Amino acid sequence: MEIPILYEDAETLVINKPVDLVVNRAQSIKGETVQDWVERQDWFRKQKSEVTDKSFLDRSGVCHRLDKETSGCLVIAKNPEALRYYMSLFKDRKITKTYVALVHGKVEPDEGEVVLPLKRSLYDREKWQVHYEGKRAITAWKVLKRFVYPGHEHWKDALTLVRLNLKTGRTHQIRVHLSFLGWPIFSDFRYLNRKFSKEDRKFLYHHFLHAEQIGLTNSEGKKILVEAPLPADCQKILDSLQVLE
Repeated sequence: MEIPILYEDAETLVINKPVDLVVNRAQSIKGETVQDWVERQDWFRKQKSEVTDKSFLDRSGVCHRLDKETSGCLVIAKNPEALRYYMSLFKDRKITKTYVALVHGKVEPDEGEVVLPLKRSLYDREKWQVHYEGKRAITAWKVLKRFVYPGHEHWKDALTLVRLNLKTGRTHQIRVHLSFLGWPIFSDFRYLNRKFSKEDRKFLYHHFLHAEQIGLTNSEGKKILVEAPLPADCQKILDSLQVLE
């Protein structure tokens, strides 16, 4: 398993997580995970027998999560001190996370922000929903391009490429917020109508959501900004679409 490394220093690793790769190990997960990959790296193996920090060993230094089908920037701490430091930055929202997504519909206005609380679904434990009892979640969007997508009157025969700024980090936050607003992510099997999801998957076998950029400051005060290129199949979809004037 080869994973592109986008940035590395003495305490930090930022990788471009491929589509279909699970981040964390679990009993229900079959096959390799990001954690398995990390534990094969020389820097991890050299210190594994000496480190006693349970959190670092349990997480293999992984600082946050991305959904299985979401590609892009993922931060890994290379020692326990770095993990504690980066986890505190995530908790205090001092790390910037930018995503790009292709969604159904003509997103309007060009820029906006949604503030809606999220809670695990009452009917499907693998889904989340907007619910007044949930935790506050904030997602900002900016339209990059709109495309013609004929045969989908419900969404004005359009697709929109948006850049998203995640101001909180709730599970499935972007996917739930966009679906609730009427702009479900292209090929999202969980939050898009099943019929349309199956149609989309004839062109793209995973949802179109990519962790494009991450910005942080390491413990030495160095500012780091890392960008991950779009997966080739996502770029191919965009290149095939007619821009909506």
